[in-house]
Amino acid sequence: MTKENCFHCGDEVIGKPIIYHEHAFCCSGCKGVYQLLSENNLGSFYQLEKGAGTRPSANSSDKYNYLDIENIRSKFIEFEDESMARINLHLPSIHCSSCIYLLENIAKLEPRIVSCQVNFTKREASIVFQSKEMTLSQLALLLDNIGYAPNFGNRETAEKKEGKQMLYKLGIAGFAFGSIMLWSFPEYLGIKDDNPEFRSFTSYLSLIISIPVIFYSARDFLISAYKAIRHKSLNLDVPITIGIIALYAKSVHSILVGEGPGYMDSFAGFIFFLLIGKWFQSKTYKMLSFERDYTSYFPLALTRTKNGIEEIVEIDTLELEDEIILRNDEVLPCDSQLTSDEAHIDYSFVTGESQLVKKRKGDFIYAGGRLEGARVHMLVKKESNRSQLTRLWNELKVAKKQSTENDYQSKLSFYFLFALLLVAASASVFWYFQDSRQIINIVVSILIVACPCALALSAPFTFGNIMRVLGRKGLYLKNTTVIEKMNQITDIVFDKTGTLTESHSLSIVQDGDDVSSEEINTLYALSSSSTHPLSRAIAQFLKPIVTEHVDIQDFSEEKGKGVFCRFNDEEYWIGSPSFCGIEKNESLETISYARFNNKTASFVFNSQIRPGIAYLLSHLNKYNLHLVSGDNEKDAELFAPLFKKASALKFNCSPKEKLEYIQELKKSGAKVMMIGDGLNDSGALASADVGMAISEEIFRFTPSSDAIIDGGKLNILNKLLHISDYSKKVIAICMIFSITYNIIGLSFAISGNLSPLIAAILMPMSSITVVFLSTFLVLSKK
Repeated sequence: MTKENCFHCGDEVIGKPIIYHEHAFCCSGCKGVYQLLSENNLGSFYQLEKGAGTRPSANSSDKYNYLDIENIRSKFIEFEDESMARINLHLPSIHCSSCIYLLENIAKLEPRIVSCQVNFTKREASIVFQSKEMTLSQLALLLDNIGYAPNFGNRETAEKKEGKQMLYKLGIAGFAFGSIMLWSFPEYLGIKDDNPEFRSFTSYLSLIISIPVIFYSARDFLISAYKAIRHKSLNLDVPITIGIIALYAKSVHSILVGEGPGYMDSFAGFIFFLLIGKWFQSKTYKMLSFERDYTSYFPLALTRTKNGIEEIVEIDTLELEDEIILRNDEVLPCDSQLTSDEAHIDYSFVTGESQLVKKRKGDFIYAGGRLEGARVHMLVKKESNRSQLTRLWNELKVAKKQSTENDYQSKLSFYFLFALLLVAASASVFWYFQDSRQIINIVVSILIVACPCALALSAPFTFGNIMRVLGRKGLYLKNTTVIEKMNQITDIVFDKTGTLTESHSLSIVQDGDDVSSEEINTLYALSSSSTHPLSRAIAQFLKPIVTEHVDIQDFSEEKGKGVFCRFNDEEYWIGSPSFCGIEKNESLETISYARFNNKTASFVFNSQIRPGIAYLLSHLNKYNLHLVSGDNEKDAELFAPLFKKASALKFNCSPKEKLEYIQELKKSGAKVMMIGDGLNDSGALASADVGMAISEEIFRFTPSSDAIIDGGKLNILNKLLHISDYSKKVIAICMIFSITYNIIGLSFAISGNLSPLIAAILMPMSSITVVFLSTFLVLSKK
């Protein structure tokens, strides 16, 4: 009788299958999930990977009702406003690309879910849902019903429990290994026939003590291999499991037919050293993963005010009840309470929805909200979470990246392991005619010593270490794929103001009557609400003569044009002549104008090239360099000698024209890096292959950028790009080491000169060596 597998989860159908749409299902739960997916046009889930689903658990509708108790619910909700909430859930059942596809399209199953982003590596999903229409218990039940039951337990406690279980498994395997070796001592001395009863007794003792080893200590390897085969794929545990079963089966057979303990000592030692390697690997990766955590080096800062004095501080130094200032387009780094009269908050960074939320004095505002309007004051109510903010910055592309990485590693492992099984089969045929007694040892050694992990780990650990080095040097990348893109760059496009130049206000020229103290205060409040380089320069110029703080109304900012507000029913404008309604001055000076109370004023700037920029541009000769600026041609003569082609200098460009220039370069086949400020150049930054935002004084998130560079480090950009390019050399060295290790190891194993015990020691050591080799090569680079 032919056995059938469930079309949804891939498990073997026990008993009579449930037939629906000509497919067999193991239970009504799997059939229900299939029906739900097919009715919502999500049948592609099964095309990505056959039998990729997870069997839903038998549950009742009130299983998660405890999550609706406010004190419990608040512990899990990361953000909530009048209509939406955001939660980050641990979903242990995520295991393949089909899972990512289903979860990220879950809004088609449930319209009350706005979006879902999956972090495959951590088995997490960040979900935004309509909190007024859907309770947290209903969300959890939906996930459970489709096979992805959330884990609401303490992950740290679970990790400690897993660590203890690993030590228990190690202890049992180690005790069995030592005991069996002691009982097998006569075998080592060649004393086999002197006391056959004692030999038989110790053999059966070895068999008894091996039972917890095979069913407890080795269970993770067996289960992992079973799941891989069930989903018609291969992973590293498949050849290991084949080796375990072959070694154990041969040993059990030898004991039962009275041939002695067989390879039982090798089996126990094999499991013992595999577990040691696994434990050591996990500790090593965890340590290095922490070292590679770029969020530790990301310079998030904002303005804090104490005793009326404003200062720029990193968010880690913020304390509860500190008063902070948020400017237009800045992202709030921590949960706070609004102390200004009102504020308009854009939570699209958190929820994906761009609708503004109006907040009034005393309202609570979640971290991740972006201010739209005049600067406001807030009180810190919760310590900042640097990792959460960088996760928000990275989340737009991370799921696709991780899915791609997972597919790449899965394909690498599949082809490697398929070739490995072919080599093992060929070696067994060869040794069958040479010395059949050697087959078990040789096949097991082959299956164990070869390790695709070293190959698979070369790129992620190298890129992770490169990210950490670049972060320490002032260049912060969104994710590791940015390194790969940076290494392909052919053209670099620079913005001018605030990027290649430092803008300093040199003089203020007044037209009309004297400017009153109240007007100066208002102009300062207006200019200091913006993060544009020229606005910051104007605010810096006015600050010494400000007499008091004023609250402006109806603030707005037109990117690349200027800022506007009202105060005491009067309009104030600062920006370009056209924005302020002033006749354009034919001067080639860089000038910002102000119009207010039938008066005008002008702020004249002198462009000063950042220190080291001339040297930098002369050492970027492998790239095609371009300059695009919204300013006039005043500085054309200043920059012409620094760029190879005069046609690469573009002035009087609007943000839209900058974007179109990037797109034209890309159409010609260029790989483009755009470097500019995150406000006016957001469109160009998003369109470029690599968008790099300049960060100076105020460290802002720029969701459209792929990287953020400290303005003071721009002059060493050539060195930073060289470090990025160095990653290709490191990966090549690690690959050569991995291939060499596998060739040498397989040669010894095939020739019969490598025991399973030594193979079990060498396998994890190869992966650990690659990790340390990658780390050493990157960190030793000067």
